[in-house]
Amino acid sequence: MPTDDTDVVARQRRALDRLGILLGPRVRRDVSLAQFTTYKVGGPARLFLKARSIDDLHAVSNALREQRVPLLVIGRGSNLLIADEGFDGLVVMLGEFAEDITWPERPAVPRVVAGGAVALPVLARQSAARGLTGFEWGVGVPGSVGGAVRMNAGGHGSDIASSVESVKVFHLAKGIVANVKADDLGLRFRGSDVRAHHVVLSASFALSWGDQTASEKEISEIVRWRRERQPGGHNAGSVFVNPEPDGGSAGAIIDRLGLRGLRIGSAEVSEKHANFIQCDPDGSAHDVAELMAHVRSRVYDELGIDLHSEVRLVGFDPDVARDAGAQVGGEYDATDVSARTPTKLDDKFGPLAPDDTLGAVTIAPPLPPEAVAELEELFGAPGAASRSDATPSDGSSRGLQDDHAGADTPVAEVVDISTAAQLRTAQDAAAGVPVVIDDSDHLLPHERTEGSASLTLDPTSPYADPSASLGATTLADVIVDERIGRRGWWRRLVPRRISPLAGFGMLIGVFALTLVVLASPLFGVRRIEVTGVTYADPTLLESVTDSLRGASVFTADLDGAQRRLEGDPWVARARLSWYLPNRVTIEVDERVAVAWFVGVDNRARVLDFEGRVLAVLDGQPTQFMKIEGVGPNLPPGTVPSLVYQAAAQLAVSLPESLAPRVKHVTVSGPESLGFTLKSGTEVTLGAPTDIRNKLISVLTVLSQQNVDFITGIDVSAGQPVVKND
Repeated sequence: MPTDDTDVVARQRRALDRLGILLGPRVRRDVSLAQFTTYKVGGPARLFLKARSIDDLHAVSNALREQRVPLLVIGRGSNLLIADEGFDGLVVMLGEFAEDITWPERPAVPRVVAGGAVALPVLARQSAARGLTGFEWGVGVPGSVGGAVRMNAGGHGSDIASSVESVKVFHLAKGIVANVKADDLGLRFRGSDVRAHHVVLSASFALSWGDQTASEKEISEIVRWRRERQPGGHNAGSVFVNPEPDGGSAGAIIDRLGLRGLRIGSAEVSEKHANFIQCDPDGSAHDVAELMAHVRSRVYDELGIDLHSEVRLVGFDPDVARDAGAQVGGEYDATDVSARTPTKLDDKFGPLAPDDTLGAVTIAPPLPPEAVAELEELFGAPGAASRSDATPSDGSSRGLQDDHAGADTPVAEVVDISTAAQLRTAQDAAAGVPVVIDDSDHLLPHERTEGSASLTLDPTSPYADPSASLGATTLADVIVDERIGRRGWWRRLVPRRISPLAGFGMLIGVFALTLVVLASPLFGVRRIEVTGVTYADPTLLESVTDSLRGASVFTADLDGAQRRLEGDPWVARARLSWYLPNRVTIEVDERVAVAWFVGVDNRARVLDFEGRVLAVLDGQPTQFMKIEGVGPNLPPGTVPSLVYQAAAQLAVSLPESLAPRVKHVTVSGPESLGFTLKSGTEVTLGAPTDIRNKLISVLTVLSQQNVDFITGIDVSAGQPVVKND
């Protein structure tokens, strides 16, 4: 974050404030980013938007054209390190609409389309369960599909480039969606041409039909291998990229210097794998960055090897990122497109205009000669005009035409005169019906007679001679032009000229009338209807309604009231609407409580599905699943450690055949999750990872043995260990 130029910081913050106004209720302010990264450290984002539809991304695109600010698109945060001060910009995260997966059915082409927010381990396991092979390696990469495409993530001998066919990308700088083939993504070792303003909406993968059992066995082997060789806890996986070509493993290089266990503050080089840097709970991101820089410096000074990091540093000073060998994340780089060589991915969206608003003009190619010849045959040569072969029956008229046949009479280009209502048949034309030209539109204002129009008759017209007689045919039968003699009604209402004083008086009058309407008691809020409230703070709700009551429906601060309501931990979302003349409705969506645990102060903490503390109670809310064990003293609105989040999710995601048999969930340590059956059997799940497979193992044991003779089932190592009486 810049600290040396207060003017730049002030301008950036003003731009962020304006951007927040443009995005309205879609955006949240000062949201902690630690919960969205695997390091679990870092400060808040100034603006945070979770896109719940493609419309939200279009809203972001439109707002960014008005206010250019630093931008960060995040997935599962497995390669991000957020500065302790946070990120002074806009963070965009894909919501549920990007979590869908489209599966093929045998014997169709084994093509899988996964949303950009789908977790790679989920995609790998579900692919294997459906008999699809080729993506087993993804179980070991804790990222999302979108982030994996951008980084060309990989492991265990494969990567994204080996199976991706095409990607649907949203361009935030232009508001355009494009389907991009894999060849145009610029995929390379741990990188691609996907930039900060590209949002991966979905990706299509070409897999193969295979054996489900073999795929699941391979996945289990990958999980076992990673558990044996890589640490758990708070980290971002491998910190440094292996040097190329044939530079050896980055972990082995660091290990040669004996740096395992090296600690700076709350960050430590893992004892289990030298290329992993662990961060303590509630640790410091700056400690991690400093340790990265120290390790990189030692390797370069002693071995001459320049290591580069896979981790993106967000919110840090560029010098800190450079010392750590890392890329800087969170930059709005759409304007950099014109400064660098365009890529194939850039070509898919077209050139970017300098002001980010107008695209380039494309000139259509000229018509081929055969097309021009065909048009000339149908309509004549360009600029030429011809008269009708039909001539008046009047002899004098014919003579006049003959007299001018050889003269250099200027002939105008073809003009379309819409008088077909009177020239209904070819016989009328042959009978000498004249052409009447209305030239009133070409007269200057002082030449025009109000309420009338000037007519110029063709000299060959019989009507040019007042003495000529054409029987029943009159000039009125020929001229049917609604513009003649007509003046727009609005011209009658508005005077031709308004003096500046009168105009100013009209503006003052309109302004005064507006103030009177806004201040009128008729539009003061009198009726407030509240729905959806069960557990939300009644005092807060009363305070919000009191602040709205009596205010004009046009000027009532509904956005401020919404923000206050959504500050209640129970309130997931609040919608406020006004209706004339004096009614306001408040619709509240409350979070659902699923579990509770007792803190050190012997008070109950009620949790929702995400592990958020909704309330602190003196009693015991037995209507929810209990998490056995003494937990931390957390206030409402906070999120406990990962194991308690996993316990809350486990409480509501137990299989239907198992849920009625569970007495309570247990937490006995930061890496120890389990549950107790009503029969007294203790089930130990261990670390809160790979829960689905562990539950399957438990169900298998329970289906094969009598639970009354089982005292414990331990699946923390993957394979079940049964303890019998």
